Amino acid sequence: MKGHARNLMTAPVKSVSLGMPISDIAILLVEERIGGAPVTDDDGRVLGMISEVDIMAALLRGLPLRTPVEEVMTSPVHTVNEFDLTDKVMELFRQHRIHHLPVVREGKLLGMITPADVIRYLAEDFPENGRMA
Repeated sequence: MKGHARNLMTAPVKSVSLGMPISDIAILLVEERIGGAPVTDDDGRVLGMISEVDIMAALLRGLPLRTPVEEVMTSPVHTVNEFDLTDKVMELFRQHRIHHLPVVREGKLLGMITPADVIRYLAEDFPENGRMA
């Protein structure tokens, strides 16, 4: 697979801030029909990731809905630069078994890559009959 991370990513990306309660994040995920969101500081730097799996795990542990994101987010988080090759993206997905990969420019959030983005990118190269050559 040839290309750069920026060819795969979806942008713009919904992000959440530190201190945001998981109840608000759950609403955001449902409304936006997304499975997770990066947690960013005021400058747009990625501090962590929060996913529906993280929220469900918090609820199963009995944490209150007002629990702030920093108590349940995944951190540190793997990121890629917009010019990293797609091979690196695929290796990070494979090696770390992640489903959300923030794309950054100078350390600031630029976009997001999910497995659906990779499949969409690959599907553009499928021949007319829908099968790869």
